Amino acid sequence: MQTLIIVAHPEIAASSTQQFLRRGAELVAADWQPLMSEFNVATEQAKLRAAKRIIWQFPLYWYSAPAILKAWQDQVLTSKFVLHEHGLAGKELGIVATTDTKASDYQSGAAEQFTMAELLRPYQALANKAGMHWLPPFVLHQFSYQTETQQQQLLIAYQQYLTLPQPATFAQRQHWFAQRLQQMIATATGERKTQLTLIAQQLATKQDELAELRWTIEQMRGDD
Repeated sequence: MQTLIIVAHPEIAASSTQQFLRRGAELVAADWQPLMSEFNVATEQAKLRAAKRIIWQFPLYWYSAPAILKAWQDQVLTSKFVLHEHGLAGKELGIVATTDTKASDYQSGAAEQFTMAELLRPYQALANKAGMHWLPPFVLHQFSYQTETQQQQLLIAYQQYLTLPQPATFAQRQHWFAQRLQQMIATATGERKTQLTLIAQQLATKQDELAELRWTIEQMRGDD
């Protein structure tokens, strides 16, 4: 799948979060495209046509994306391109938003009062108008406060968001992780290769146990 990530950040080089995500995107061969103040409309539309999954990625500024994304949308997403040429029809649209606010604040009765899904509704409306398939948003809350382990888990979830069907099933996520392990083993050496191989073996054992458990449950249901 060809995934195009359009990154709207006014100071992207200074953003540790965006640089972290960029490394993750490169590992799954996603097309990372930071927005610039100047661009060629025809070139941008050609990129959109070539992509299967389009991601708009940005920090949440006052409950919306930075102005640079709106300026790009106003010039690139013309009525001719979207409605008459159906340039986005059948493609997937996902949102990756970052915020310094904790996740629990985004709900009725909490500090922000609204859920993140509600705040991002205009983008869902755009996807609907353009004939796109809307993906559940991927939101990063308080990245700088996360531990190294949490950040690594987040990186895996982000890579899966870029590449797997959404929402991904547990089996799809497991299979993806197993494939990534095999790729890492193929390029690793020495002790790291041994460690990764051991992890892969343990994962395969767990998968076999889960498959056997599912089979047992299905048999029990069939006997009812």
